[in-house]
Amino acid sequence: MRKLIFIILLICFHTSLYAQTNNVLLSRILRQVQLFPQEKTYVFTDAESYQAGQRIHLRVFLVNAVVHQTDSMSHYVYVELLNSEHLVVKRVRLIRSDQGFVGHIDIPEGMVKGRYLLRSYTKNMLNLSRYESLKSIFIGGHGKLLPFKYRDATDIINSNSKINLFINELNKNIKVNINNQSDNLNSDYRLFVHCRSIPLYFGKISKDKEVILSYDSLSQGGIYSFQLLDANLNTVDEKLKFLYPEKELCPISVKWIETEKTNDGQGPCIIMADNLREGETMDVSVRVEYAGPKDLAGQSNILSHLLYDMDVADCPEQPASVLFNHESERLLDSCSWSRYRIADVIKGECKKGKIGVEKSAVIRGRVETLIGHKPIKEGVVNLISPDKGLYAVTKTDTQGRFSFEGIDFPEGTQYVLNAFTKAGKSWVKLLLDEEDFSSYKGQLPPFEWTSNDTTRVDAILDLPKGGIQMEVVNVFSHRPTYSSRSDAYARTADFSFGLRDIENIGATCLHELLRRVPSVRVELGKCYVRGGTAVDGKRPAAIAIDGIFVNDDYDLDNIQMSDVERVDVFKGGSTVIWGAIGGMGVISITTKKGDFKAASVPLTNTKTFTTLGYQIPQGYTPNARTPVWLPSLRGSSFRLLLPSEYRSDYRIIVEGVTSEGRIIHYVEELGK
Repeated sequence: MRKLIFIILLICFHTSLYAQTNNVLLSRILRQVQLFPQEKTYVFTDAESYQAGQRIHLRVFLVNAVVHQTDSMSHYVYVELLNSEHLVVKRVRLIRSDQGFVGHIDIPEGMVKGRYLLRSYTKNMLNLSRYESLKSIFIGGHGKLLPFKYRDATDIINSNSKINLFINELNKNIKVNINNQSDNLNSDYRLFVHCRSIPLYFGKISKDKEVILSYDSLSQGGIYSFQLLDANLNTVDEKLKFLYPEKELCPISVKWIETEKTNDGQGPCIIMADNLREGETMDVSVRVEYAGPKDLAGQSNILSHLLYDMDVADCPEQPASVLFNHESERLLDSCSWSRYRIADVIKGECKKGKIGVEKSAVIRGRVETLIGHKPIKEGVVNLISPDKGLYAVTKTDTQGRFSFEGIDFPEGTQYVLNAFTKAGKSWVKLLLDEEDFSSYKGQLPPFEWTSNDTTRVDAILDLPKGGIQMEVVNVFSHRPTYSSRSDAYARTADFSFGLRDIENIGATCLHELLRRVPSVRVELGKCYVRGGTAVDGKRPAAIAIDGIFVNDDYDLDNIQMSDVERVDVFKGGSTVIWGAIGGMGVISITTKKGDFKAASVPLTNTKTFTTLGYQIPQGYTPNARTPVWLPSLRGSSFRLLLPSEYRSDYRIIVEGVTSEGRIIHYVEELGK
């Protein structure tokens, strides 16, 4: 925030802001940024292509969306592996540490060949569903991204207006003028220019008065929003332009010191930035990879991601090539910048996000009576984690609500909750709030395969004495991994999770597993199948456990994920096998024992559950594909010892940000 205030004050000296609204405009924008601090993420992986069964090592950079500094407030970052059907294959939760947000995702065995997405976000970022952080990876081969023309569906601009902005580059300066097709300009128009909400110009413009913006006065780089405002400060037209990415870059160099080789053939490699400002440091990730026939221009990088992809509404991941071949002009046509609704902010309508910044893990729920479902006031709730030695107690409020904050334990931690009335009676119903993760509904970036090479380059290359090198056999499944249908009921289901799928996903409860099904919605502990309607309003889907239907009040949290063998979802015509009770859809749960009895699991005041805890980073094992993976290096320069054989057929990639928010992106083909 201090850097943002400094930038805005500096801009005031170099721009001719409209005098009467200058102070008001700046204060309103600052207030909006303070009310709703937004964030961006970027995932740096140890490779771009993988095989089923391999591990994706990753580092997530979390930065402030305005100034790109890493002092963002969220304590956790979530990373999901999505397939082509937008389904979550894996989800992990990373905690902020001295290394940043470092973790891994294991690709399940049997994953089909295809392009997959790594979606990264904080809870705060879910306030804006149209700004997604995506990273494409390829399983079973090598591919490249293709530029994609997208159109924004925003409604803040009157598309029928006959008044248009025209933006032209004159050398490095920018010329802005307007055209009125009706040849009648009666309104007092103003031009507002900003980059990532930082105001760069606000002043009058007319058909006879064009505006020239000098290169020196435009201090930012990235997506520029040029907005034409009428006398009431309504947006008449908006144009986006990608300008001056070099202003956001921090150039670095990589030098090999040939004269200082060690006895084992390793040589020092020095990574440095020659123009670091006073007190500025670098925070980077480094990987050395086998070069091979890869098209780096067909991949995204930290520069294209932070400056381009994440500053345009509804923009999927774009290849880095769009930044350098002037293709961004065509792609940005008719798009908008709407992280903040600047037209409303100018009028003083500042808003904050509905989801707050997540600073600690929280366990929430409510306690109510068994009959009548009335909230229990001042009830006692105990939280216990036997394996972590945790014991905490709290009381419910007037609405029967309770919460435990600051619960920072790793994934796999088991908890026990029990609740009582104020008088210590156990005849209560305990309901646990489950974490709600919104699904990705955006467009998938187009791609094409560049190589079908599926050889596992991370396999051990050195054969033992007398060993025989066998030919590689590639096996791919042509059925989605969730299709695990072993009986007549399962074969007619619309969607199924088999035992292997359940184990690979690692869902902490049945509700989390069911949220992955596109046709299922979970509300207040009940499951609804999309398309189900009833005369008396919406009704939840019927729940069958080992073929036995339970009543609507049955709590699925009573079933531990470790006891579940298969989950099948039936909707539409497939429900006929269940009879009339299946009219609203059926969710069939098969346990490993297969002898479920509704009376054996009564409603209780006690719950045993496992939350999505944070992931503990694992060590990296070098391989032929990526022999060097360093997820977190901080300082003004770095000295690495690398074997001399890396000087040919390998490349080094360095990406990150500086403490001043400048972006670092460096790629060098070693030995060239």
